[in-house]
Amino acid sequence: MARLARLTVAAAAVFMLGLAGITGVSAQDATPTADLSPNPEECTVERRTVEELQAIYGDPAAEGAGEATSLAMNATPGVTELPVGTPADEATVEAVTTVIRQQFACFNAGDYLAGFTNVTDDFLISQVGLSLFDEDFVATLESEPTPLAEEDQTQLLDVRDVVVYEDGRVGALVDYRAGTGPEEGIEGFETDLWIFENVDGAWRLDEVFQNLEGLFGPESQ
Repeated sequence: MARLARLTVAAAAVFMLGLAGITGVSAQDATPTADLSPNPEECTVERRTVEELQAIYGDPAAEGAGEATSLAMNATPGVTELPVGTPADEATVEAVTTVIRQQFACFNAGDYLAGFTNVTDDFLISQVGLSLFDEDFVATLESEPTPLAEEDQTQLLDVRDVVVYEDGRVGALVDYRAGTGPEEGIEGFETDLWIFENVDGAWRLDEVFQNLEGLFGPESQ
């Protein structure tokens, strides 16, 4: 499978729910194919604990704990083609869309530990890494969830091109706008590739590849 340039661990601290911060624009202005804007109350998954997350990663190295890691991610060259797969069936599309909605809802709810419930152990190890032991990051995770103001909430615009790869994982292009953070994307519009793995019958986010709107966003088609 072709590998796209992954997000850095520093970005994963903010993007742990599969989101990046960008200036908000009304979802209606983008004429999405469906109204997929999740509300904080849709974040109903059971929260994980920091201790559980740290146990998955294992004991951190004595030197450099809490710093951005995984040089391999930064060294991975970008490509101009999406991984090849076959169209997913309706049930699979519905299942991964539900997980995506939950991730956006948990981000909008400010409930980051709940957002980590729907990710694989490999995601935590490869895309979050030693940040799990950073004091500031841990304090953010353990703080009382505070929902974002409505105007600051991320708008999920579309989930499309859901395909099954040869390794059994499922990829989906996710179009969205967010209401906080620096301006990114094309006029604040972003498209990312989310890849899911089936773990004990449930789809879990395994990898996220950012900033694909220029190549694979709706306007690029």
